[in-house]
Amino acid sequence: MEPISPRRAVAACARALGDVDDADALLAQSNAATHGGLRAFADRIVLQRRFHDAAIHQHHRPGEADAADLFDAVEQARLDALGAQWLPGIARNLVAYPGADDDGVRWLVFETVSGQTAPKDKTALTARVRSELPQGLLDSLSALRDAARNQTAFAAAAAEWVRRARKYLGRQQSKPDTGQTFTLPLRGIDKYQRRGRYESPVGAATRSAQQERALQAGTDDGASPAGALVEPTGQPVGYRVFTTAHDRIVNAATLASRDELEQLRRKLDAELSTTRATVARLAKKLLRVLMARQVREWRFDRDEGLLDASRLAPMIASRGVIRPFKEETDSPFPSTVVTLLIDHSGSMRGRPMQIAALTVEIFARVLERCNVKCEVLGFTTREWDGGEPGREWAAAGYPENPGRLNALEHIIIKGADVPWRRARAGLGLFMRDEELKENIDGEALTWAHRRLLARGEKRRILVVVSDGMPTDEATLAANGYDYLDAHLRQVIDDIEARSPVQLAAIGIGHDVSRFYRNATRIARIDDLGPALTTKLMTLLGA
Repeated sequence: MEPISPRRAVAACARALGDVDDADALLAQSNAATHGGLRAFADRIVLQRRFHDAAIHQHHRPGEADAADLFDAVEQARLDALGAQWLPGIARNLVAYPGADDDGVRWLVFETVSGQTAPKDKTALTARVRSELPQGLLDSLSALRDAARNQTAFAAAAAEWVRRARKYLGRQQSKPDTGQTFTLPLRGIDKYQRRGRYESPVGAATRSAQQERALQAGTDDGASPAGALVEPTGQPVGYRVFTTAHDRIVNAATLASRDELEQLRRKLDAELSTTRATVARLAKKLLRVLMARQVREWRFDRDEGLLDASRLAPMIASRGVIRPFKEETDSPFPSTVVTLLIDHSGSMRGRPMQIAALTVEIFARVLERCNVKCEVLGFTTREWDGGEPGREWAAAGYPENPGRLNALEHIIIKGADVPWRRARAGLGLFMRDEELKENIDGEALTWAHRRLLARGEKRRILVVVSDGMPTDEATLAANGYDYLDAHLRQVIDDIEARSPVQLAAIGIGHDVSRFYRNATRIARIDDLGPALTTKLMTLLGA
C-alpha cells in the first residue's frame, strides 16, 4: 500500500475541519519549507473558511492603504485567536509558525483576543507597538476581544480602532518569508463560502444560525456581539448606509466606570422605591403562572421521594411490594430565550428610562428563575445630527441619497447566558442621560433578530419597547422623511413572514401597530409593567 504523503494528509485534515473542498489546490500554493509550516498554512485556510466572510471584511475595510493593511492584520489576529481557542493542535501550529511579517499590531491584538502570549520571536514587536500606543487605545482593545466571535461587530470595532491607532504607529509593512507563506488574501468573495438557511432581504447572504452557534461555542459573556450573530452582507432593497466605520456594539458596563454605574444604580433605586413594589407584584404573578406550568406532574410507586400517605395501607397489605413514595417532575417546557430590545433615544429621558430600567430588571430576574434565558439590549446613536458620518458626507460634497448617516450605538446590557448578578451594574446606564440620542429602529431590530437566530433554544421571543417612530434628523433630511419608517416596515414584514422568532412590541404613548402585528400601546410609562406582564404571559403560552 502506497503511503500517504504529508501534503495529502494535511489536505484531508483541512477538508474535515473546515469543509475545504479545494484543499489540495490551495496547499499547492504554499512554499512552506517544513511539515509544521504546511500544517500552519492549512490551519489558517480552515479558520478563514469557518470564521471569515470576505464580503463583511471588504464592507468595513478602510480605503486608505495603510489603514487597510492594519485592518487586514487585525482580522488575521482574530482568526488566529479563534483557532488558538478552538483546538490545542491548531494553537501550537499557529504559534510555532507565525510567519516572518514585522506586524506587531497583529500579535498585540492576538494576545488581547486569545488571552495567550504571542510567539517568542514576536514579543519585541508586540512590546514596541504597545509602547507607541496611548493607554486609552490599549484599553479599547477589549472591545475587539468581546466582539471576536461576531465578524460584523468585530469589523466595525476594528475599523474604528484602526482609524484612531494609525497616527501613533510607525509601522513597517509585512515581509513574508519566502519559505513560509501562510495566509490567503482576506479580500474577495470566496466562491466556497457557505450561505445561511434564513436568507431574506434583511441579510441576503448569511451564515446559518447553526454555524454561528458553533462559532460562539458557549462564550456569550454579555459582550458579544458579539457574540452570536448571523452575519448580514446586505440591507433591504433601497436602504443604504453611508458608512459603518463609526458604528459600534458595546457592553453597557464599558460605557462608564463601575463607581459611576453604582452611583446611577443607587439613584435609580431611590427614585423608584414606591414603584418597585407594584412591578414586583406583577412579576410574581408571571412567576407563579410559569412555575405552575413547569412543575405539575407526579410520579407514583417510587423507591424514594415524598411519602404518599394514601399508599401506606396497600404497602402493608402487599408486604412491601407496593412502594409508597412519589416524586414531583418538571412538565415539558420548551427551551426558551427572550430578548428585550429597549429604545434609548433622547425622548425616553427621565422617568420613562427609570421605569424601563426597573421593569427590565425585575422581569429578567423572574425569567431567569424560570430557566428562561433573557437578553437585554439597547439602541441609540453615537451623536446627534449625523455625527462623524454626517461630517464625512459634508466633506464629500453632500452626494445625493447618502443613506443612513448617523453612527449606530447598540448596547448589550445583559447577554442571554449571563446571570443577572453579573449584569445588574450595567442597568445604571439607563440613568445616564448623555447616552440617549436618536433611534434607528430598523437596524437595531435586525441586530437583535440576528442574535436570536444564532441561539439554540426552540422558542425565541423578541419584545421591542419604544416610544415612537425611528428618528435621525440628518438621515431623514438627506433621504426623505419616510426613509427610516420604510426600512423598519421592511425589516418587520420580513421577520413576521419568514422568521421562527416571535416578534412583539410595546409602544409608549404611540400606536406601533402600524408597524408590528403583535403590538400593545400604553398611554404612559407607568403602565409598562402590566403591559409586559400580559405580553410575556401570552408569548410564553402561560
